[in-house]
Amino acid sequence: MNNAVQEIKDRLKIEDIVSQYAQLKKAGRSFKALCPFHNEKTPSFVVSPDRQIAYCFGCNKGGDIFTFVQEMEGLDFVDTLKMLADKAGVELEEYKPKGNRPQVTKDEKDQFFQVYDDATVFYEDQLWNSADGKKVLEYLKRRGLTDKSIRSFRLGFAQDDFDGLYPGLLKKGYTKKFLVASGLALTKETTVDKIYDRFRGRLMFPIRDNLGRIVAFGGRALKKDQTPKYLNSPESPIYHKSTVLYGFYQAKSELKQKGRALIAEGYFDVIAAHQVGAVNTVAPCGTALATRQLRLLKPFVNEVVLAFDNDFAGQEAAQRAYEMAQEFEFGVKMLVIDDGKDPADYVRDHGEDFLQLIDQAKEYGDYFYGELFRKYGTDTVAAKKKILHEFLPFFAQMKSSIEKDEYVRRLALDLDVKEVQIYDEVKNYTLPTNHPARLKEVLDDRMTPKNSTKKRAEEILLGLMMEFPRIGKLFLKNVMEEEFPEDLKAIYKALADLYNDDGLETATGVIDHFPHEIKEKAALLSLYVSEHYGEISEVDVENELNALLLRLRQKQRDFKRLDLQKKLQQAEKDDDRDLSQQLLKELNELNIETMR
Repeated sequence: MNNAVQEIKDRLKIEDIVSQYAQLKKAGRSFKALCPFHNEKTPSFVVSPDRQIAYCFGCNKGGDIFTFVQEMEGLDFVDTLKMLADKAGVELEEYKPKGNRPQVTKDEKDQFFQVYDDATVFYEDQLWNSADGKKVLEYLKRRGLTDKSIRSFRLGFAQDDFDGLYPGLLKKGYTKKFLVASGLALTKETTVDKIYDRFRGRLMFPIRDNLGRIVAFGGRALKKDQTPKYLNSPESPIYHKSTVLYGFYQAKSELKQKGRALIAEGYFDVIAAHQVGAVNTVAPCGTALATRQLRLLKPFVNEVVLAFDNDFAGQEAAQRAYEMAQEFEFGVKMLVIDDGKDPADYVRDHGEDFLQLIDQAKEYGDYFYGELFRKYGTDTVAAKKKILHEFLPFFAQMKSSIEKDEYVRRLALDLDVKEVQIYDEVKNYTLPTNHPARLKEVLDDRMTPKNSTKKRAEEILLGLMMEFPRIGKLFLKNVMEEEFPEDLKAIYKALADLYNDDGLETATGVIDHFPHEIKEKAALLSLYVSEHYGEISEVDVENELNALLLRLRQKQRDFKRLDLQKKLQQAEKDDDRDLSQQLLKELNELNIETMR
């Protein structure tokens, strides 16, 4: 398997892969970009073709081609391996993970993928070739969907039978226990002797993951008294609803091209929008929009357009979506359909006019502002207070002072109050503790080290010795392995062993000879030095190494001094005169050494 990993790395250039997620600009021998992992205004994300790594010195995320894709796509290593192997044209042998046996093996996951695909084929056949299916097709046509769209999204039909699907799956070799675990069948007995189909009498929407594999279903009721209206697959080892967006697999290339995502509420909305060219449309899968779903969009877009229903629930959902979107600094707009139709119905009645409607979407702040005045009016003081009270959370999340000033002027004019009164309200307002923006601030405070982007002196020492091998070989005799912390000793030892070879003259040549388990970390240290020191002379490198070594040894002496002082305090407390005198002697010697 290691051979396959290396073959993939040899065939794929990391800059080509990263360019699918970020706009790269040449910077010497490397490329730079705004980080796809976090929001920033100045590029700190570096892609090094020489080292075949991509790394952000702002948020400390990145690594080799596999680490990068895993992070961006939210995949495990096996799925990343398969994805990159397909791109590279490399055939894979069966992958057996090392260490403890995982809860769900690759083979077990593959069985889940296969059973959902088999079920999709069955439901498609029922839609196109059964008498009841023909009626469902007529319904879909009345909703405005074309044959091409129906086939492209692989819509299907589940007959109103308890044993329509599962007997055929049993014949394919699936067990009853597995079919229950997959969510395609149910049982009322603990022994799982008797099972029946979960989806009955429903229009079936297959749900794909970001690699295009079917991982779940949404089943729409076809009778008025049938509940629930939408029945969704339960979560499983291959399906977590908060990490999947319906239509995302089909939309990826269009999302990147347009830099904008249209987020709708339903499956029909997505298909209808795609049908008229709005291929950048996605939707949550049977649940409210989640932060992790917005994170899925972040590498592709900088703006989201919300296409939610114009009822109370839709407005609440839009407001929550806006608040969550602030974490990713998305521009947020609201699609407004005046006659109250949802996107699918609008497309059915107006076709490609829907595209113009998207372009006319309102900035969410303007939309929200107008809705508050429409909802409450300004006839009473109580109504004015409600408008201001509900607009204050929106104010609190604004980062632009120009934007704040503009809304203050508008509010003062429309509410017939003084601007200073509104400024006072804004100044005294704080977001509720459970507000998404407040929660993020707390988490950021707890989880982000203040100096997270800085490297330790020991790390920079090693990076300089790798980046400048000739000087590194000469300098290595001045430092010992015990001067490095445990997590860096393996890199020091690899350098010491390697620098017995006089033929290595480049940093990448050094790293290529490192053991696999430390190669990526060593490459990151080398990249850090390359980016922060640039093209400096060997004299400057030597001076910097000496300065770093002095700083390192001063830090070690400081730690030793603190340790001696603590021991001395304890010895004096214990009235141990001999030990106290010995510790005082060591402290004096350390102070003399520091003064040299």
